[in-house]
Amino acid sequence: MDENTLIENAILAFLHHYPEHKWVEDYKVILAKIKALKNAKPEDTTVQKRGRPAKRQRTKKASSNEASTKATQTPKEET
Repeated sequence: MDENTLIENAILAFLHHYPEHKWVEDYKVILAKIKALKNAKPEDTTVQKRGRPAKRQRTKKASSNEASTKATQTPKEET
């Protein structure tokens, strides 16, 4: 709920309870302005574009090393 709705409801309540008051005409003008604001189409906002698209960093492929893929065996020590 926004301010304009609250003001509109307050004016409508005033006009309902005090139909013979000297401010009725002024409040009717204000009520018409508020209703016009409520029905007005909002202006389109422009969307700001980013500078450049983000790209992932390219990584080098891991070189295949056969020595690292084979299980390493350590020679047993003889005493």
